[in-house]
Amino acid sequence: MIHIKKHYNHDSYKDDPYSCDKSQLQKRNYKDWYIKSNSTNDYVKTVKTGTLNVCVIVLPGAKVDRNPKDNQFTVPNRVKRDIAAANRIWKQYKQNQLIQGVTFTITRSFVFLKNVSGIVNNAENFPIGGASHLTMVQAMLKTGRKVCRNADVYVFYMNGNRFGPINFDYSSTLAVTYNSFPLVIMTNASTDEYLLAHELGHFMFITNRFNETDDPQPFHELDRNHNRTPSNLMFPTPEFWPIVPEITSEQIHKALNSRVFYS
Repeated sequence: MIHIKKHYNHDSYKDDPYSCDKSQLQKRNYKDWYIKSNSTNDYVKTVKTGTLNVCVIVLPGAKVDRNPKDNQFTVPNRVKRDIAAANRIWKQYKQNQLIQGVTFTITRSFVFLKNVSGIVNNAENFPIGGASHLTMVQAMLKTGRKVCRNADVYVFYMNGNRFGPINFDYSSTLAVTYNSFPLVIMTNASTDEYLLAHELGHFMFITNRFNETDDPQPFHELDRNHNRTPSNLMFPTPEFWPIVPEITSEQIHKALNSRVFYS
């Protein structure tokens, strides 16, 4: 999740109690997608490369820099930029040779021109907590699977400059990655080109096949999803990022242990 106050602050979304009933919302044999693994990572090889299939859904009012002649299946410019940034940063090279890395592929992109039944038309009105929140998430995943059933993760671009209401500390949430669902939500205010790469990093860590979801260098004992180095892509705020954030080989290796890369 990404918050903003005087600065940005990232976090993956803390699902409400209703989201524990999540088994019917996952891919493949859905029931075991996010269930704790009994496997040990000893003697288990990690793939050197992996491909994450991303389904992109653009809802009405989302600012994605479409060209006037684009049709509904044309990938908007903002989406191209965000995916390109993710493809640049989640790879490690040595002497121009790829050592390890993740490739993000857009399975399909679809732009809705009218509001979708069951989904709020502005992320600022997104219900937070309770049965209404779960109902909204289910509607989004149902919509995503109608667009492309075989995606690993569904990325929604939504209207609005925050996700849900303004928080108790006067911050607001700009983007969300769910802990329990293959779902990322980007608002109009999540405009930094590396923010989607950050959120996809959360998704890959959350879906770790050994249930080891922490960042290799955790930010804090109360926030182990983020990295402690200010210039790192997975640092809680991009306020201190250089133009291109940093990423470590350990983080890429961790990402490559996402369940999405193993049958």
